[in-house]
Amino acid sequence: MSTGEIEPPKAGSDLTKELPLGKIIKLFQHPDTSSHHDRQIAQLRRIIRHNPAGYQLKKLPDLQKIMLLALEKLNDGVSEFIKPLTQLVYLAGHPFHRDCSNEELTPNGLASIQLMYECLNSFLLTAEDINLQAAAAAALTEVAQGKTPPGTTKAQAEIKVLGVLGGVVANDQRPKPRDLNQSLLNKSGVVAGCCSMLKTVSSIMIEKLDVMMEAGSLGYVSDTSDEEEDDAPMEGTIPPSSPLTASLEQPSVPSVATEASASTVAGATASLADPASPSPRILLMSLLKLLSEISENATNSAALVSLGGDVTTMAIVDRLNDDRDSVLNLCVEILWNCLEHSAHKLENSSPSTSRTDLVKKRRVGNSMYTLAEGVGVLCSIFKELLVRGFRNKDKETRNEILILSSLIARNPRSHPYFVSSKFVRCMCIYATVAEVGTDPDGDGEEVDHVDPHNFATVSPADIELKRILWGLLSELCRADNDVLAIVVESPLIEALLMYLDTDLDGDGVVDNPEYVDEEVAPEDVVDEDGDGVDDQLQQPAAIGGSGANSIIARIPRTQLRVLQQQALMVLLNLAPRAPEKFTMLGGPIIVLRFLDWCGDSPLNRELVQGALMLLISVVKLPGLQDELAQMDAMRIMLGRFNDKSSPEALRADAVRIISRLCAGHQGNQEILRRNTGIMPLVKEIEEYNRHRRIICGKPKVSATGAHVEEEAEEEEDGGGSLMGGSAKETISPLIVAVVDTIWCAVIGNNRSEARFLQCQGQDALLDLLEICPRLMRNQVVGVLADLLQNKRCTPYIKSWRSDRSMVSAVSLLCRLWEEEEKRLKKERCDGVITNLWKPLGGHEKGMPVPETPTDFFNEFGKMNLDLDGDGIDDGLQTTRKAKLVKTLTAFKKLEKALAAGAKRGGNLEQKLKKGMKNEDLRGKIASLVGSIGWDEAKKDLSAHEKLTLTMVENWLHFTLADEWMRVRDILISEGVKPVSADALMVGSHLEESFATASALKACQGKLHREKQQAIVDEEEGFFGSILMQRDQEIHQLQIKKKASMPKSLAKRKAEKEAKAKMLAQSTVHKGDAVDKGPGVDVRVVDDGAEEKKAE
Repeated sequence: MSTGEIEPPKAGSDLTKELPLGKIIKLFQHPDTSSHHDRQIAQLRRIIRHNPAGYQLKKLPDLQKIMLLALEKLNDGVSEFIKPLTQLVYLAGHPFHRDCSNEELTPNGLASIQLMYECLNSFLLTAEDINLQAAAAAALTEVAQGKTPPGTTKAQAEIKVLGVLGGVVANDQRPKPRDLNQSLLNKSGVVAGCCSMLKTVSSIMIEKLDVMMEAGSLGYVSDTSDEEEDDAPMEGTIPPSSPLTASLEQPSVPSVATEASASTVAGATASLADPASPSPRILLMSLLKLLSEISENATNSAALVSLGGDVTTMAIVDRLNDDRDSVLNLCVEILWNCLEHSAHKLENSSPSTSRTDLVKKRRVGNSMYTLAEGVGVLCSIFKELLVRGFRNKDKETRNEILILSSLIARNPRSHPYFVSSKFVRCMCIYATVAEVGTDPDGDGEEVDHVDPHNFATVSPADIELKRILWGLLSELCRADNDVLAIVVESPLIEALLMYLDTDLDGDGVVDNPEYVDEEVAPEDVVDEDGDGVDDQLQQPAAIGGSGANSIIARIPRTQLRVLQQQALMVLLNLAPRAPEKFTMLGGPIIVLRFLDWCGDSPLNRELVQGALMLLISVVKLPGLQDELAQMDAMRIMLGRFNDKSSPEALRADAVRIISRLCAGHQGNQEILRRNTGIMPLVKEIEEYNRHRRIICGKPKVSATGAHVEEEAEEEEDGGGSLMGGSAKETISPLIVAVVDTIWCAVIGNNRSEARFLQCQGQDALLDLLEICPRLMRNQVVGVLADLLQNKRCTPYIKSWRSDRSMVSAVSLLCRLWEEEEKRLKKERCDGVITNLWKPLGGHEKGMPVPETPTDFFNEFGKMNLDLDGDGIDDGLQTTRKAKLVKTLTAFKKLEKALAAGAKRGGNLEQKLKKGMKNEDLRGKIASLVGSIGWDEAKKDLSAHEKLTLTMVENWLHFTLADEWMRVRDILISEGVKPVSADALMVGSHLEESFATASALKACQGKLHREKQQAIVDEEEGFFGSILMQRDQEIHQLQIKKKASMPKSLAKRKAEKEAKAKMLAQSTVHKGDAVDKGPGVDVRVVDDGAEEKKAE
């Protein structure tokens, strides 16, 4: 219905004057006037004329009552109410007029709007006229679109304060009209009512078609002309046992619909089934349009799926006999929205807290699960569109069908239906027919009946078809072995390799044309049909024979680049799963040539990355190391690695291929050495070392200057951080790949090791060990341990000193040992072992130690000691703990599953953390120090380092003791009493370990005392140096004071001294004087004053 059918207001009428809606309600309800239908219709028309643009929000309760009263009159048989009531319903879909800006958000406003939506839902469910029901559906569709209410300003508008421009109004965070309306539609039961009505209408139409087919003639008369695509009839049958039609046989009625009487529903059903009545297709189209709008909201889409709306929609698609019907487009849009929202909810929702919630989320509310059985329907529609769909719109619909199939394929429940419906075989045929011929699978059934214009052109729609087919087949092969077998038997891999063949035109010459931008249309573009696509692109390619590559040669260069990238990704999935066929078709050679053909252009970096990843996955296949080496693969990979302008990830992939080419292959190792490939590896490590700081043995410092530890990392990683100096530090994939290449391509080859030493590679590895993140230490120490198997390398490591800290290699390894003990939470108290039975285990201060191994067993074969002092028999406690561990296994698995669900697709660092968390680096350190020599290693070490070295030296012996202790623990946990011979053997080994540990403890105690004495001596020396420095400073101050004395003062002192000397010489001695008269004694004091004393 269009707005032109609304009766306009009379000339000169005042639309601002309020209508007496209360009197109109009384006109319908009063016994004296309830039968005055003419007056009632006139009042309805008056309301329509008074509200041409929609109703006022505050009048909605009264209008809702009037509409329901008029509906009762219509259902009573007064057909004159149809037209005005239809117009009233149509106006209810317009945005409501507000008296204030937030009136619709007030409690009264929300209640009024919800009442009106419930009224429209009642019209949809209980009205006996199809046109009225269609009008209600159209009004609800307009409501779901969420048009802006009249008089609403933009979220950001300029305002004036007292006539002065005051700025921009900020967004007040009010909900958008569309979101608000969608929420109210769900609360008012519109979603449930629409799903129920869709089931009813579709069931009636299917039943009517089945009856006509049994009579021998469909006899369906369309209500519009055949030229309109929207009026295509529905035909076909659905098996009664089909689950897609099971929900249509007995449509469920929601709570709003149950309020209507059974006679009303029966009357509506009879009206729909009556051939003389309007076509149910009108109502069906209105309902589908409403559902397409409702399904765009995530909450309403989930409710639609729970009510079976998606299954009903799929059943309607199954009954269509015209693939150009607009009903198909509406159904595809509804299904797409449901599947997309279901996939998003599963990926981003939190874990379910109960089984009910899990079933509801994974099955009842999961459209990918409920539509799994509809794969056959999509397959049939896809085939019909391939046969008859030559228009660009038909091709777009065909591609959308494949997208629906891709979304459904995410649920494993659908995979058997892809195989049973032969959908996989169909996709394989049309994914390869343009490249390999009309009989791609060789079964004798050709596809000549399909026009190549429909799928085998180079138009964007057909290119997109190819990409979707490849991607869908790849995902299915990843999850289902039956699909993989079908795909491997098909020529899909062969067709994919054709897109990587560098000789695109088949002339035997490698092509390397410049890339052309397809978006710039040439001057000679011919588009006679006006569809926006060059008619030359829509010409079919030559199918089969020698011209099979013609379609590839005719694809625009930018689109070809996209297809090549897609082909590489699909082959990356298929090649490891079908290595025999990939190798038989020469896939590795083609990919290597393609990689060399790509060159250094930045536009080809994504292609280069894909080709490298593909080679990494297949290079270890039997025979490929020799074959790729003959194709000059080493030169190509070294060129990629040495290209500093390339991204780090690309260079890392290139060096990984070098590593796998050289692993266990002497010939490729020699080729690498002859191509000067060892020096770039060492230079890369040196460049990495140059920009990092020391990590090993350096504690973290807080803002206050105190040493702190990474407590959070210790809790997560089991003691000590696995990373470097920062918890946010990431691992460089390139440096990891370089070290791995050295391990595989250099270590073990005497000539390569000699070249490696000449390039100072061992020094670079030791520098790397000092500054690398802790996740890399296992790798670097392992390389050094294997390298030192060559005795020529020992002098180099003995003479090495760090350029940053000047520590020796043994000192560095001792620091690594201590940090590893800390990470594993097996630190020694003050460097001395206390647990003599498990020297490599935890060492708590004050731990009681049994005297003999026999103390671990009593006569019943259980532990009889309370080692932790808690008053509980540790034997019984161990048994209980073992049972508790078995009980909690299921909960641990659940925790892992939840963690995996929360962190999908972990990165390289997380994988390394998980793999290295339980790895013990101490064994490699012991092997490395043992290669240096224990006597040589003890030289120039401090007492603290010697404490650690004693543990390193006895690692192998203590590891064997731990294994015997583990045997004892197993016997105790299982309550097994060993026989005398076994108990004696276990005890003898434990006694031997205990004796060694006791001797070691005594030695460590002596070293510990030396360490403490060295600390005391160091402190005394420190304080002595401070005192000496103080004395030296005082002496320097005195010298400075004398040197800085003024010159005039020195002269005055000299004069005074001379005068005093003169006076002393002129003094008369006692023996020489005759008269004893008064004399004068003159003395010079420090301040220069004369002191006179009379004698």
